[in-house]
Amino acid sequence: MGLIRLVPVDQVAVSELEAYRAAFPRGQMQATPDGEHIPGLDHIEDFEDVRKWVRHTAEFRGRISWYAGICEADGRMAGALCLRHSLSEDDEDGDFASHIGYSVRPDLEGRGIGREQLRLGLRAAAALGLDTVRIICRDVNTASRRVILACGGVYLDTIHGEESGMNVCRYLVPTGGG
Repeated sequence: MGLIRLVPVDQVAVSELEAYRAAFPRGQMQATPDGEHIPGLDHIEDFEDVRKWVRHTAEFRGRISWYAGICEADGRMAGALCLRHSLSEDDEDGDFASHIGYSVRPDLEGRGIGREQLRLGLRAAAALGLDTVRIICRDVNTASRRVILACGGVYLDTIHGEESGMNVCRYLVPTGGG
């Protein structure tokens, strides 16, 4: 049995989603230009009521899938993963688009949860028929880079965002579905 299992967010208790969101210091996220954004739970920060965000995710069914990484040991939410079925579902600038975005609850980092979560996300991408996915992360996010590489990621390049001022590393990752 693995560390976690991926569960669609609409099957997760609202209290777990709220606790996960609360675990991230507001305004201090370093993964994106918006310090409020929690990767893997795209735009949850825009909703005061988590239930409304869950209903909002249903509008993207068939194009984007959101998952909670649930700990096998204690049943609490340890991570979040967003799987975009196409790069066109992400950033307006296709150069910065990523099939998968993810995060790990800050107090559980360094326990292999990110790697297991991405491995499961790659399996879900393969089930959609994707042979490879593109994943991006900030150049200063060494933990995410290690996770991507551990899951078979191949470094493509580093690009600079003029608007954000951030350097972003891009990787191609085989899903194992080919």
